[in-house]
Amino acid sequence: MSVIDDLKNQWNEGNHTPSVLPTYDRSALAGIARTRARHQVSRAMHYFWGALTLQIIVYALFSHVLLRSWGEPRNQWLCLAGILLYLPFTVMLLKKFKQIALASPGRKVPDDSVQKRIEYQYLNLVSFYQFKKRYEFMLIPASTALCIVLLFQLYVPGGLEQHITPAIWLFVLTLLSCGWAIRRENRNQFERPIEGLRELLSEFDQ
Repeated sequence: MSVIDDLKNQWNEGNHTPSVLPTYDRSALAGIARTRARHQVSRAMHYFWGALTLQIIVYALFSHVLLRSWGEPRNQWLCLAGILLYLPFTVMLLKKFKQIALASPGRKVPDDSVQKRIEYQYLNLVSFYQFKKRYEFMLIPASTALCIVLLFQLYVPGGLEQHITPAIWLFVLTLLSCGWAIRRENRNQFERPIEGLRELLSEFDQ
């Protein structure tokens, strides 16, 4: 036997490929899928808790100003408009994220497969994200305008009528900062989780 043949034999012995590849049971695969889905959904759930806390603060502020401005119809109507403006967003937020939480693949629901529950989470997350993008086009400018009007009415001598230019600049700067923050928020807490769940669901079909 040549030296080359001897080296080839040693190489084959050291890099032996098993004739039977290891197998994985369905429960192990389901566990991997649950872990991956949980990681993606948890990123969106961070938005839920942050958004809910912010909306509670908004309702509290509008309610405080409403009571403080008792007897001043203009300010009271502005506060009521602010509360009604946020109400549909809050209702949809609670509805969709409750459905996402109830469809968690970690919950033991014998009638539904892991794939169906992940798909249900995916569809609800996509549905809320589409609603969020549409509603914020109206919500952010309207709520910004309401808050600026109330700010000038309550704290700036002369009110809004005597300070139109500063109010407009404040409105524009606030919209720009909100737009930047919302774009990052959408990418990190909706678009990436949705992409991750979509990839996970596509693997079930392979």
